[in-house]
Parts: sequence; structure tokens; C-alpha cells
Amino acid sequence: MDFGLKDNVILITGAASGIGQAAARLLKTSGAKLVLTDINADALSAIARETAAGVETLELQLDVSSADQTKSVVATAADKFGRIDGLLHFAGVIDAHSIEDTTVAHWNRVININLLGTFLTAQAVAAVMRRQRRGRIVLTASDSARKGASISGPAYAASKGGVIALTRDLAMKLGSSGIAVNAICPGIVLTPMVTRDVGIGQAVVDEVISRTPLGRLGQPDDMANVAIMLLTDAAKFVNGEIVEVNGGFFFD
Repeated sequence: MDFGLKDNVILITGAASGIGQAAARLLKTSGAKLVLTDINADALSAIARETAAGVETLELQLDVSSADQTKSVVATAADKFGRIDGLLHFAGVIDAHSIEDTTVAHWNRVININLLGTFLTAQAVAAVMRRQRRGRIVLTASDSARKGASISGPAYAASKGGVIALTRDLAMKLGSSGIAVNAICPGIVLTPMVTRDVGIGQAVVDEVISRTPLGRLGQPDDMANVAIMLLTDAAKFVNGEIVEVNGGFFFD
């Protein structure tokens, strides 16, 4: 698909599965140069081999909660390609522990990956984009942060609420450097994280579908397409927005 991103350097976190994998596949014939990162090295290698058949690809293992790793990955990408035009940040974890069962360890793990990891990645990429005086950053929030959720716990909702606040703060502070920062806000998406890690039940699926005007659950491609659009000139005057992608299940 032609997104108008030919020769753009796009860094994707969480590229080995779910929405990140969908984005990598959608961009593999775009003419962009892809920096694919994930903590899962084996799964990352598989998607990197697939995309390398169509576009120039750099594959780097990354734990986004590590400041040193994040800085190193961004520096390696910038050294290889000379610039970074877009960030698609999908790396994250879900946590379904109840209020009563959430421990400090659960809380810290989710916040460190979903919120601190988002900041560290955006911080490192923004340093490169500031030198260029141009860039697009797309983060990943969640409807859980806006209305709570039946399939995830308080740590997850809090982490994604932080992403919403961070998106707007970065948009305000980086806009003068020519950097737009936005976030997609998915509802329930049929990713491995939801189907495997949470084990969403059929009763929840049926309820959500019955309350969704478009009559189905979201797929990774649905989210990835909107995130990619926010990198393009079609969204060149969009900044600080939290874009709902949930088929109408939730309106804000």
C-alpha cells in the first residue's frame, strides 16, 4: 500500500506481534525504511525476514523499560539511516489482576513497561527529530484509561491514562520543533496479548460486539492503519490528539 512514506525511516516498537507486527506488514511495500524492535528476539527475526523482502529493514532487540537499551537502539538506527522520521510505539503489556490482587510488583512492572517505556522511547526519538526539525510520534493508549475495562486491571488503566497525559504534554512541548505527537486509543483488539495473556471469554466478546455499532471486535490491522495514517501528510496538522479506534463502542 502506498502511504506516501517512501524513504521515511520509521521505528516500530512491539513489532514482533499484534499491532506492531500488523504495522510492519502494512509498511513492507511502502518504500519506507523500517527499524523493527521487540523484546522477543526470535519472533522479531521472523517478521524482520518477512519485511526485508520488500523494504530495507533493521532488526534490534529492545526492552523499552531500559533507558540504556532505548538510547542505544535509537542511536544505532540514526547512525545507519541518518534520521528517524516516524515512531510507532506499540510495545506494552496487559495486566488483569483485580484491585485486591494487584501487588507492588505487578504495578511497577506494568507502569515501567507501558508508561516509563513509552516516555523513554519518545524521549530518545525526539532528540533525533529535534535535530531534524521534523518528525511524527504515535503512541498507544487504551479505552481502559477513559472508562475502565472488564478485561484489564487498575495498573493497566493507570499506565494508559499516563500515556494520554504524556501524549498531550509532548505534543505541546515538541510542536515548536516540528514534531507532532498523537496516540491511538484502541478498544478491545484481538491481539495475542488479549487472546493469550488475558484469555478473553466468549461472553465478554459477545457483549462488546453487541454494543459496537460496527458489529465486530477490532483487528490489529484496524489499529495499525490509523497509526500509520498519523505519520503521513494526511495528518500533518494533527497534534496532541487521542484517536479512538473502537468501532463506536465508546464515544468521548
